[in-house]
Amino acid sequence: MDIPEKYKQLWSDWDIRVLILLSLSVQIILIFLGRLRKTSTSIWIRMLVWSSYLLADWVADFVLGQLSNAMDDSSSSNAIIAFWAPFLILHLGGPDTITAYSMEDNELWARHLLGLIYELIVAFYVLFRSLPNTRLLAPTILIFLVAIIKYVERSYSLYKASTESFRSSISSSARKLPTNISSNISNMEDLNSLNEAFGLYYACKPFFVDIIPLVEVYETTGNLVKEMTAKEVLIVTGIELSYAYDELYTKATINHSRVGYALRALCSICILLSFSLYVLVPKDDFDSLDVVITYVLLVASIFLDAMATIMLLFSDWMMVTLLNVKKLGNWGKWLAKHIARIKRVWLKRRYWSGEMPQLNLVSNCLKNFALSKAPRLGIMDWLKEKLSLVQEIKLYPSWTTGFETYTLHTLQPVQATDELQEIIATYAQRRLRESWDKFNELAGLSALQQITTAPAWVVPSFIKLIEGLSFDQQVLVWHISTELCLHWKSKSVHPLHPHQIEIEAEDNKPRGVKRKSSEMEVCKYLSNYMMYMVLMRPDMMSTMGGASPLVFWHAVYDMVQFIRRSGDDYHLLMPNAKVEEACRKMMTTPVEWIRYPSLFEIARVLAHLMLLIDDEERWRIVTTAWVELLMQGAKNTRAIMHVKQLSKGGELLTFIWLLTKHVGMADALDIGAYMTGGALDMAKQLLLMIKIYFQNQL
Repeated sequence: MDIPEKYKQLWSDWDIRVLILLSLSVQIILIFLGRLRKTSTSIWIRMLVWSSYLLADWVADFVLGQLSNAMDDSSSSNAIIAFWAPFLILHLGGPDTITAYSMEDNELWARHLLGLIYELIVAFYVLFRSLPNTRLLAPTILIFLVAIIKYVERSYSLYKASTESFRSSISSSARKLPTNISSNISNMEDLNSLNEAFGLYYACKPFFVDIIPLVEVYETTGNLVKEMTAKEVLIVTGIELSYAYDELYTKATINHSRVGYALRALCSICILLSFSLYVLVPKDDFDSLDVVITYVLLVASIFLDAMATIMLLFSDWMMVTLLNVKKLGNWGKWLAKHIARIKRVWLKRRYWSGEMPQLNLVSNCLKNFALSKAPRLGIMDWLKEKLSLVQEIKLYPSWTTGFETYTLHTLQPVQATDELQEIIATYAQRRLRESWDKFNELAGLSALQQITTAPAWVVPSFIKLIEGLSFDQQVLVWHISTELCLHWKSKSVHPLHPHQIEIEAEDNKPRGVKRKSSEMEVCKYLSNYMMYMVLMRPDMMSTMGGASPLVFWHAVYDMVQFIRRSGDDYHLLMPNAKVEEACRKMMTTPVEWIRYPSLFEIARVLAHLMLLIDDEERWRIVTTAWVELLMQGAKNTRAIMHVKQLSKGGELLTFIWLLTKHVGMADALDIGAYMTGGALDMAKQLLLMIKIYFQNQL
């Protein structure tokens, strides 16, 4: 179908003007939303930033090509069209808040730098075609200078964040201890926290590229971490990850250097000078719309440069720089203090989203059963469900016919409150103080061995029940067991007690809502979070095996079959059945062993075992188990997975990963245990036993 001629002419007249304003709009989006990736998990923000990031380069390249075709040797507009060319290269340089959308972009730094040559050739060709009209030559050259600086800054930042360059920067200064680490950490709420965190980040940079640290470098930092409270660890770890994000995804490396500060001042002066010269130039023979568009480009450039400067001045990097420049003395501390005070009033400091994704197997089993009995959804209901952006995963059996496929849906993420994070950090620190040979024990065993309110046979029974289960199987069993314990309200009577039925009826009388303890909430959120990570993010859980989906399918199958068999419980079979009712039914129904190993039944037995322990000790054990599972899942993951997560709002698992890496600092003197666990001591004993064996043979 032919396009009408009037529309072709309309596009011919407006294409360059519309696209150059689009390029400017993309830069505005990137400078404001690019910085939100560190603290937001919103899929809409990520989609907008991603599309803007890709569109920025495409639009600038396309418009540059169009400018070369738009030049007319007899037109007076050539000069103003040529003035637009350096603005497009300036846009290609990108804002300071985002240089790379993903880590893979950093590896393409050479391609990005080579692109500058092509862009400059086209831009200079456009400028050459505008000659001999030189009215806008001076402001054009000034913007050209700024554009080249910004483009080179972005390419250099990409290069410094690439894997090889990052490794080289570590190896070149590996034996230098950070000079800004102090042993006095009495007040982590003030500027000291930024300074301490920067020193720790400098020391732990090898972890971000999976390099084993040197003992001499990390002994000092290890002692510092051991002295911190749980709250201080949370603050410092968050700031460390923030520094890592800035260095890997923004222009922080070049911006916060002597050269960077000089270039920032030079660029600001050039932009202001270019604007002043443009104002003074006579523009009578220029198209009025082109004049307005040029004003918009200049004013927007001044605005964006001013915003970038403000962000630079109020960044954590700037405050750390002021604190460590000896020539500034007390002036640097005074400036840093006032910047921090203004920043505290201006915005609330956040270093990650604080969101914990949730996935609950029991509620999903109820939903799967209800959906199998409910009529098919209409198109509008189906669209509403899909547009809610709830993630889902399908569990398939090993056989393709005769068995059900289950769809698991995530719950709404919960906000990790300060109290919740402190509890997790407290339990994690307590575990990290133990030797590495105990680190891979069964989850919850360390706390279970200290119980005083349960029979003596509980601990050995727990070991026999759990030992041999893989990491993902432990997560599954603890998840179901935690859910069953959470919804068991009878405090003094066990589900298997002979008089449970009579007492349960008494317990069900309304007595007001019982407030859950903090540890119970931690257990619930960690249980759902770990289930989410195991099923939805197996790329981050490196301990997962290939059979994991089938293991989880069997567990879901067993729970759904249990619900189907509960035909006498009317409420349980309702589409809106509550998890609490289902859990109580699972606890009071006798266990029926089936032919194949059922993790669902094992989880029910574990829940019965946990209910033998007093309430307070029970939740201490379950909390310990979940924190240990979280640490076991985090400590063996590859660094690149956590580095990628930094640009997606952060992850609790990443915090724990960095915390487990700090234990290498704390155990720096025992590097053998850090690298090999308890195998080193065992090897020494075996060698001695072999020698004794041969001596006895003589």
